[in-house]
Amino acid sequence: MAFFPSRTASDIHFENIIMNNVSNPILIDQGYCPNSQCSNQSPSKVKISNVSFKNIKGTSSTKEAVKLICSNGVPCQQVVVADIDLVYKGAGGSATSTSVNVKPTVSGKQNPPACTPKQ
Repeated sequence: MAFFPSRTASDIHFENIIMNNVSNPILIDQGYCPNSQCSNQSPSKVKISNVSFKNIKGTSSTKEAVKLICSNGVPCQQVVVADIDLVYKGAGGSATSTSVNVKPTVSGKQNPPACTPKQ
């Protein structure tokens, strides 16, 4: 009988963190493809669930401070975003957030507003 490792990532919690000029301070990216060099563009099969980002404050060096990009094959579940206050320190506007294939539970302060549509 062949052994297949579990394809899940769960019970991951980030809490009470101060970011200082960090690229993408809040990040799940199941579509990651460095330098557009990926040959296989199939969706991730890793199930991500029970993930929380709570009480995270500070500054982002990238405009996109919150990026939650989940697989269309296995959307993320039970994601919590609470009490976020991240300020973009670059020129050209304020911090943004993006969510794909995830419907996070949002509470408390949300700066940037959680899961704004990608522009």
